[in-house]
Amino acid sequence: MIGVVPDLTWGISNADQDRTIVALRESGAKWVRLSIDWRLNEPAVPGVHDIWWTAHVDRAVEISNAAGLNMLMVVYDAPVWASGSTARNTPRNPADYARFMGYIANRYRGKIKAYEVWNEPNIERFWTNPNAAEYTRMLQATYPAVKTADPAATVVFGGPSHADYRYIEAAYAAGAKGYFDAMAVHPYTYCGTGAPDTINSGGDGRIDKGSFLSYREVRKTMLAQGDDKPIWMTEFGWNTSTVACDPARGIWQGGVSEAAQASYLARAYELFAADPYVGPAFVYNFRNNYWSGDANDPEARYGLLRTDFSRKPAFEALRAAAGATPPAPVEPAPAAPLTVTLTAPTEGLEIRGTITFAATASADGGIARVVFAVDGRAIKEVTVAPYGSRWTGFRRLRVGPHVVEARAYDRAGQVATDSANVTKLP
Repeated sequence: MIGVVPDLTWGISNADQDRTIVALRESGAKWVRLSIDWRLNEPAVPGVHDIWWTAHVDRAVEISNAAGLNMLMVVYDAPVWASGSTARNTPRNPADYARFMGYIANRYRGKIKAYEVWNEPNIERFWTNPNAAEYTRMLQATYPAVKTADPAATVVFGGPSHADYRYIEAAYAAGAKGYFDAMAVHPYTYCGTGAPDTINSGGDGRIDKGSFLSYREVRKTMLAQGDDKPIWMTEFGWNTSTVACDPARGIWQGGVSEAAQASYLARAYELFAADPYVGPAFVYNFRNNYWSGDANDPEARYGLLRTDFSRKPAFEALRAAAGATPPAPVEPAPAAPLTVTLTAPTEGLEIRGTITFAATASADGGIARVVFAVDGRAIKEVTVAPYGSRWTGFRRLRVGPHVVEARAYDRAGQVATDSANVTKLP
């Protein structure tokens, strides 16, 4: 099952949410992995939710649902009131997270199909002082909370960074079995540049967790525990930065070419298809990050789309893997004619002093300027919408009738006009 990680809940504008949905439909993806930053949604007081962030996530869920997309929601990052410190990103009491997850599952019951309990709990970036037993206590508290709110929802083990089977083994030892419906892993490759087929040995006869296929070691771990559950790939991918891998300098996220990204993605889905226990597989991410100050930052370049929504070759590779049919050709819309409407002053208006001009104008190629005239003489020129102005000089005109005119010029130099008859009072 083809999935992607879009930025629908990352604070983007409504317009970009809508553009993303259009691209998602064209991609052929059937699943999306959305996210909720608990710290932003419930920032200060338990049970009091930020209105803007709640509405933002609501809209992402609604438009995804309307587009026929299945949704996985991952929730992570504790607010300070739950963590006890700005330096800590995990809650002191697992019950606080479980309560919030129950609230989310109830709010989106029947819309969101699955919930992932935290993100990459095996690394300090997302879990302060990673500890599988501590994470397991959260899982044990959260599973019944989600199931009570939405019995049909799938609860997913929080995908660790890479296919970290050692961490997963420790979680099983702490009692994780029975508290999730699907396992998750993030099978990124060592250095970020390895091909899906490249296998590195861990030195003990097992596939190293930095190899893409190490998810098969996770499968062995699960079967050894008598746990024949599916494995969801809730993140995987390759970035297209030009950064070179140099572990000595701490740079581990090397980049690949856009052609290699597409090739690796296609091969990854072929490998997943060979393993029937693999569930939805979510490419990270759908669009290059829009907020990065460094356009070549590896984390900003994982997208199948560039920031401006133009497509990388990997987008077409995803479409092919999803078996999507090519979009129907779109007939170009006929050119919109140049039009202008004088909205102020209105026909027959009687005026004593200052006059207010206003107009609306449109043209296929854009409006260059709108000129307001009185009795044929140009008075004001406006080049940026909304088109309007005030003129105190009208009080100096003679008493009686006058003609006010709006002239709109498009970028090709064509002009359209609209006018109204007004009367100057003594």
